[in-house]
Amino acid sequence: MGKQGNKFLILLGLIFVLGACSGTGEKASTDKNQEKNKQLEASIEEASYIVPDLGVTENQEQGVIAVKLKVKNLSDSPILLSEYDGVKLYDGDQQINIKPELYNRKVDLNIGSSGNLGVGKAKSLLAIFEVEKDKEYEIGLSPISSNFEENNDELTLKLDTKKYADSYETLQDPAKAFTAYIDQIYYEKENSDYEQFVSADKPAMQEEAKNTFKSEVKELFKKDLTDEEIDKLYISYRDILAEKAVVTTSTAAYANDKAIVALDVKTLPLQELYQEVYKYQKEFRDKTGSYDEKAIDEYVLSKFDRILDSIELKSSSRKIEVSLVKKDGKWTIDPVNKYGESLDKIFVKGSIY
Repeated sequence: MGKQGNKFLILLGLIFVLGACSGTGEKASTDKNQEKNKQLEASIEEASYIVPDLGVTENQEQGVIAVKLKVKNLSDSPILLSEYDGVKLYDGDQQINIKPELYNRKVDLNIGSSGNLGVGKAKSLLAIFEVEKDKEYEIGLSPISSNFEENNDELTLKLDTKKYADSYETLQDPAKAFTAYIDQIYYEKENSDYEQFVSADKPAMQEEAKNTFKSEVKELFKKDLTDEEIDKLYISYRDILAEKAVVTTSTAAYANDKAIVALDVKTLPLQELYQEVYKYQKEFRDKTGSYDEKAIDEYVLSKFDRILDSIELKSSSRKIEVSLVKKDGKWTIDPVNKYGESLDKIFVKGSIY
């Protein structure tokens, strides 16, 4: 083949390579779910299932997904794109209404304020949808141009919820973390979720819990209890709690590495110790005729396990809510619940009314 033929083959090869690169670029753009029209360029930056302030739905086929969208104004005029009015969800030909109540300030799920997007400028939007799992939808973006002579065209992005299935499986992690925290800090019960999910200064938290117990029970006795006696009483109380107390937890809200866990508690109210201790004080005096305070205290101490065992469990009269924050893959538990009560007051004193 002559030089002209070789040049022709080289040219064909270049055309083929350039064409292939062009096709790959187009495919990469599609993989990133990026679309554009004359007004707008948009893509899905990230998405994950969340729990709004409604708790996890009992329907395991449905969920609430938060989608972070990146949008850029490609037009020659400022545009208005509202996270609420300008964003729609389509299931085929059916438009699904967005529910404003899904936005929850407790976990930083705030609907953004409407505002202009300047020429050539980009910003992120948060859109929250109630969807069916493992299903494909379309997100419609409808900007409004400040140039009233310009046509406003809707831009659509594909949303495949199956891609974010893994995040659905983590929705109860905050509840698992809190249950593990209670088991380890207050009940000294084995819970493998503690090491996986919880970040806490366990020795310090347990010492605070014991001090709360000490401040409550020392009023029962005339004598000053020794550290050894306090430890023994507390271990007895903690063991009974581990056996009898019931804590039911669920994730009430979860997004942006913040969560609210709601719980019901059935536990021993320490305030009822006074009445039970008085019975044994009276029993000792009736049996012995002695009013020796030291002897009475020793008698009550010897019966302390039986006293604890006789107290009837009480259930919380309302849902208790506790805040958690996730950092470096583990959850930190706020030691104060939403009503301002310390967890020690709830889980040591049993003050749950």
